[in-house]
Amino acid sequence: MSRGHSVHRLALSPACWGISDLVGWGPQLGVERVLTEAEAIGEGAITAGPLTFLPNKSEETRALLKRHKLQVVAGQVHAIIHQPGPGGTELAHIDGHAQWLSVIGAETLVLSAIPQPDVRGYESKYVLSNTEWAQLLHVIGSVAHVCSRHHLKLAVQPRFGSTIQDSEDIERLLVGTEAGICFDLGQLVLAGADPVDVLSLAVGRIHHVQLNDVDMNLAGQVRARSVGYVDAVGRHLFKPLGEGGAQVSHVVEALRNANYSGWYTLEQETRLGSSDERPLGRISRSLEYLLPLLQ
Repeated sequence: MSRGHSVHRLALSPACWGISDLVGWGPQLGVERVLTEAEAIGEGAITAGPLTFLPNKSEETRALLKRHKLQVVAGQVHAIIHQPGPGGTELAHIDGHAQWLSVIGAETLVLSAIPQPDVRGYESKYVLSNTEWAQLLHVIGSVAHVCSRHHLKLAVQPRFGSTIQDSEDIERLLVGTEAGICFDLGQLVLAGADPVDVLSLAVGRIHHVQLNDVDMNLAGQVRARSVGYVDAVGRHLFKPLGEGGAQVSHVVEALRNANYSGWYTLEQETRLGSSDERPLGRISRSLEYLLPLLQ
């Protein structure tokens, strides 16, 4: 199924193979299997996945990527940035991750602002006070300087369960900082934001795109907190592209019309029932749908 070197600026997320750092997520496949299958697909690019996925020593990661003929284009970090107390510690953590990403050849740091340690906020929406918003925006400015020092772009990710979710939050972020945005289609749908409205708001500020499709019925239940996020992903909340209701083709067309020229990532979060499962079939269905849209 190899396609040769990609010209699509399309990366694959380890999340497509069920990789996650959330407690109780399920079986985690080994890095060699994931990279071998990613190499076979032939697009030639991945994102870094959770902090525990690739080796934390940059020379080991670079050797691993070279062996599999892959490049890392972006990596995500979760941080608490709305509270005054831990700001310095969180910045040091982000700085270390940014340095590692830069050394292994990434272009973009994706920042997700979480409400509490090891908590994504899936059970209830955390509403920031004005003081917390001021702190969050201030720290994002500091993170932008960190990224600049390491020659990375910063893409703040609005997502369900974070402290930045809907269109109102995104507008406040865009007005209060100069940071770029990670446009994650499925997470915007989950949070109740209109992806096309977000595109209009963030035109010229989108630094990274993550594509996924969504079972709209399950998404409504997750948003209403009648079904937990982790449970919903196990029930295929995220569908192969074109098989859900997120209007992937319309969004890709809108991005192209807005002259977006950055990386796309297939971010099809998956929970495996066992390590014998083969997620490659669902990934292939998404690519068969997506690649013609990126021609």
